[in-house]
Formats: sequence, C-alpha cells, structure tokens
Amino acid sequence: MSKVVRFHQAGPPSVLVLEDEDVGLPGNGQVRLRQDAIGVNFVDTAFRDGSFRTALPAVGGVQSSGIVDAIGPGVTGFAVGDRVAYFFAPGAYAEIRNVDADVLVHLPDAISNDIAAAVLTKGLTAWMAVRKLYPVKAGEMVLVQGATGGVGNLVARWAHLLGATVIGTGSAAKLVDLDAAQIRAIASDDPDLADKVRAIAPDGVDVVFEFVGRATFAASAVAVRDGGAIVTIGAASGAPAIDKEALAARGVTVSGGSTAQMISGNLLQIASAELFEHVAAGNLGSFPIKAYPLGEAARAHGDIASRDRGGYQILTTGR
Repeated sequence: MSKVVRFHQAGPPSVLVLEDEDVGLPGNGQVRLRQDAIGVNFVDTAFRDGSFRTALPAVGGVQSSGIVDAIGPGVTGFAVGDRVAYFFAPGAYAEIRNVDADVLVHLPDAISNDIAAAVLTKGLTAWMAVRKLYPVKAGEMVLVQGATGGVGNLVARWAHLLGATVIGTGSAAKLVDLDAAQIRAIASDDPDLADKVRAIAPDGVDVVFEFVGRATFAASAVAVRDGGAIVTIGAASGAPAIDKEALAARGVTVSGGSTAQMISGNLLQIASAELFEHVAAGNLGSFPIKAYPLGEAARAHGDIASRDRGGYQILTTGR
C-alpha cells in the first residue's frame, strides 16, 4: 500500500487529496521505487489547475528520488538498493511507485536524495539552456532575465562558470545574491533596464535567456546584439509580444525548448552527471530545502502561488 496525492478535477491547491493506492510488481522495463523526497515544481501546479491537460484522476508531481526495491523484466543497469532519481515521470507524489527504468539516473554519494529531488528538473533545464539551446562560450556577454528565480539563477551561475560575463535581472530584494555570485545585477523592473544593459555591453549581449516574458522582452530585444540570440524558457509575467520580422531583419534568432523532450537517453546521463558534479563542488551555489510532509502538498502549491517558497520545495515521505 502506498499513500499518494491525487486530484480528481482541475482546480486550486485544495483539489489535492491524500489517498491510498495498491502498488503491484513493476512491469516490463520498470522498477519499483520507495521514494524519499519528491520535487515540487511550477509545472506541477500547471497540471493541477488545468493549464496543462492530463487524464483525470491523476497523481501529482513529476520528479523524485528514492531507493529501488524491485526490478521488472528486461531492466539492466539497476539493482535493488540503488539510490536513483528522475526528473520527468508524471505520478511522483507517492510513497511507492513503479516507474520506467529509462528515466532514472544513479545518484552519486555526494548528492543526497533531498538535493536530487530539489534540483534535478531545474538543473537539467539550466544545462539544456547553456549547453544545448545556446552553448555558452568563454568571453561572451550573457543576459539572464529572471536570474533571481530558481532556474534563472542556475543558468546565470552556469554561464559565469563557462567564462561568460553575465548580467542578471530580478527582484530588487534578491539582487545581492547575484552580486555575490559575480553576476552584474539589475532590477528587472528598472525603467532604464535596456540602457543599463547596453552600458555594460555597448555592442549588445550575445544571448538573452528569457524567463520573465512580457515585462522584459522589449528590453531583451534592445539588449541583444545584431546576429545574437534570445532563448525563451519561461514567461512568468505572461507571453511576450514578439516582432519576429524586426528581429529577423537584425539576424536575431528566437528559440526555446522543453527539457522533457530534449533530454533523454544517453543525453540524460551526460547532463545529470555534469549537474551533480557542479552541485557537489558548490559551483552552482547553495540549495536551501523547504520540506513538507507528503500530505501537505496542497500547502506547498499554495506557497508557490503566494511566492512564499523559502527554498527548494520537496515533499517527504518519512521512509
């Protein structure tokens, strides 16, 4: 028997309810996982409130870590007792579950289950940004719009690690964290945002990683150099109005991508290994954890809505 957090209809956090579920043996290509820590991400709220459609009823969550306790037919590379994690397999809000083995990564000794559950999705998205969508090179000028957010901060730090000069925007209260990471910080609501970026990068930045959307995209278009790139990964303030013809006339490319679609198979193993190496070395900053019991998933979602995260959110099962 496993406790799971399920929603039977789309709606506010209160639709999340704790229920019991029988978990059988893993099927072909699956393992059974006793989960210790479950990541809470913004995408979870999008499934719950109906922004992303899913078959109902559904168990929430997409990311977790735990211990393999049974192996299904056809599975190689994993054994009972292995510590593992996954970043996108819907149905994560559970004590015990069966999950496809091909979405799992092994956890090194230096990475705790809590840290893995907290950082894997965000970290792989950051890897996708600076390694896949726009491979950042030493000496480049990079602007990260939304660098005080979870993924944006990782992108800014990773780009700096790769040798780029990084300008980061975000809420004024959190800019000190960017300064401490040697990222040139500007408040995202500064009316002179584009001019201040251009003062640092007179010829324009090589790439903008855009997490904010409508509120900052116009400044991003001004800040990027001719022939540069804008990579859109999020839109916290709403979808931006994009003058594609004007940007194309300047040779500016606009692109984006889905972590779940772009990172799988061997690439998942490569990306997660690099991520864990940097996390263990402290290269990407610290990861304060805000933990909730599994049964308080609704409270965790409510804290996302009120922007009262207080750290990387996880649900814990007590196992």
